[in-house]
Amino acid sequence: MTFPDSSSQLLSPVDHTVPKVYFTFYVSFLLKDPQAGIESIQKGLTTLINRVPFLAKDVAPSHVENHDNVHCIQPPSAKSQSIPMLRIRHHLNESVRSMLATASCTGVEDLQYSERYAPLPTVMDPQESQPILRFVANVMVDGVILSLSFNHMAADGTGIGNILELLAECCRNERKHLGPQRFDLKLRRQLLSPSCVAGKQPLKTFWETYTPEEPFHCLEKDTWSTATASMASELNTFRFRFPTRKIKILKDICTSVLLSHPEEDNMLSKELRHFVSSNDVLTALLSICLQQTRTAAAALHDDHDYTVAFVANLRSRMRPPWPEHYIGVLLTMVLVSQSELINFVDETKVDLVARELGFDKDELVQVTNLAMNMRKKLQGIDDGYVRGLLAHMQKQCDWSQMNIKGGDFSYSSIRHLKVHDLDWGPSLGKTTGFRLYFGLLEGFCLLLPADQTGDWDMQISLRSSHQRALMENRLFRWATG
Repeated sequence: MTFPDSSSQLLSPVDHTVPKVYFTFYVSFLLKDPQAGIESIQKGLTTLINRVPFLAKDVAPSHVENHDNVHCIQPPSAKSQSIPMLRIRHHLNESVRSMLATASCTGVEDLQYSERYAPLPTVMDPQESQPILRFVANVMVDGVILSLSFNHMAADGTGIGNILELLAECCRNERKHLGPQRFDLKLRRQLLSPSCVAGKQPLKTFWETYTPEEPFHCLEKDTWSTATASMASELNTFRFRFPTRKIKILKDICTSVLLSHPEEDNMLSKELRHFVSSNDVLTALLSICLQQTRTAAAALHDDHDYTVAFVANLRSRMRPPWPEHYIGVLLTMVLVSQSELINFVDETKVDLVARELGFDKDELVQVTNLAMNMRKKLQGIDDGYVRGLLAHMQKQCDWSQMNIKGGDFSYSSIRHLKVHDLDWGPSLGKTTGFRLYFGLLEGFCLLLPADQTGDWDMQISLRSSHQRALMENRLFRWATG
């Protein structure tokens, strides 16, 4: 354990709410000259670290007077220094094209993929100093798979998306946006400051969304070293797509059966109208598909209660908005329980449109109500909510006791990341594939970066029996067809 000094920076309270694990992004490039691509990555990464040097540091346990179990960003330990920022591995009998076709796989296969191509394991000793991030350039016969493992306490998905954008700029030998990231540690200090929450009362509903318990029980002290192997034997990674046209149909139908406000006849009432997004309806649809497979497998009643949890990015919800280039964690979970749903559906409109869609009437009501309740919960997360959240966190003595809660089905979206749009320069070009490895939580669904098709690319961790049942589910087959 270290004591903060001028070379270290305490992580923000929000950084402490996420699991102490590594996520790994895999970005693929099809190349005629892989060696030229490697040289471009080497030069680009050197430039990036020179311009944003804290990325080469560690996350480590620390000690401060007013809080227990805190972590800080500090200079790398000797052990971390022994791990190069970029390693190059040659797999000259393997191809990028074949790797792109193996996104759905068993947990064991996914773990083997990670062990072969990732820079760092998903779980490392949480009591030791750990690198913020590391890269591996996997050289294939027809290109390169660049893998990036990042410590979730140091960055969320949006933050890592920012890093990939910066690295692509550096590989193009441009420096348009490198300046703002130098102030990232200053922004973390602001989240620690009482001035950030001046005049705000601690959030009274804090414990509805946070828990003293570690969200992943496999990360407890005695089990962290075997966590990934034990979970790999139980969970598969299932990747699938919802075509944009199907989600648009569903969104339009759900919107058409929402209850109307009496004020909607007024010219100024547009903002009062009920609204659901594409993300809302697909999350609701998938949750109901998953609940149907679960209740069938366990012989539960159809009305058995369940909770849906989804990540909300807080940057744009603050006033003024928190900088989008912020790399650190700035998120919360939004939870909606089936037993507490408010009805937003005009059931007089449901029969006809349900028949047109091929849905059961009750299913359409469930999808629409769940989507609308999620939207209402999300709309309640505003600047006052966020600063009340921070005020509560700042007052907590033990920062290991405020972990985000998951649900029966949990969602996180990185669809907004520009992975498939980035230009990496003449030697690398555009990304040809993306993959993410994380297999520690059953029912955890990721919405992956949007590609040129616009379809909704998703992956979920499921037991093999539940995966088979989901693939046979009537609603799921409609949505993916």
